[in-house]
Amino acid sequence: MMNTTTLRDISLGVDRSGQRPGGAWRMVLAAGAAAATLDMVYACTVLYFRHGMNSQRVMQSIASGFYGQAAYSGGWATAAVGFVAHYFILIVAAWWFFLASKYLRVLRERAVACGIAYGAAIYGTMNFIILPLSNAPFGSKSFDLAITLPRLIEFGMHLVFGVIIALVVRRYWRRADIH
Repeated sequence: MMNTTTLRDISLGVDRSGQRPGGAWRMVLAAGAAAATLDMVYACTVLYFRHGMNSQRVMQSIASGFYGQAAYSGGWATAAVGFVAHYFILIVAAWWFFLASKYLRVLRERAVACGIAYGAAIYGTMNFIILPLSNAPFGSKSFDLAITLPRLIEFGMHLVFGVIIALVVRRYWRRADIH
């Protein structure tokens, strides 16, 4: 009988033998949440000191992808939507990396280099696809390719997010003893 892997098996972390290494979802949640938390702390800190922007406004800026300018008058309700959306995006990014790592051994063996590349891919996807297609009032500025220190730092932070995700995923595979 031919052993095939279904999309359900992949999403649940089942390997080709039908074994399910424990903690795949916990690992994905941890990797995504770690990256999202670092990003949220970084963004809130930097934007507060550079522009006096409080954390509610930062999260409303994320929610503006859904609501447009109206996000800024929605109080903590739209800030909560931005918070959840931010975590969701990075948890999904961790999930995609995990899925790819099941089939691309290089993602596990060269986690730092692949994490850097993945962070660059996350940055590119967010800034050149997601933001321009969103309702965010600043989304049209995504294609402004002027090199500024804040943009370089933001790009560097995305590289760090990719490395965090890759290292957590590699640790998972090492613990699961699946190579």
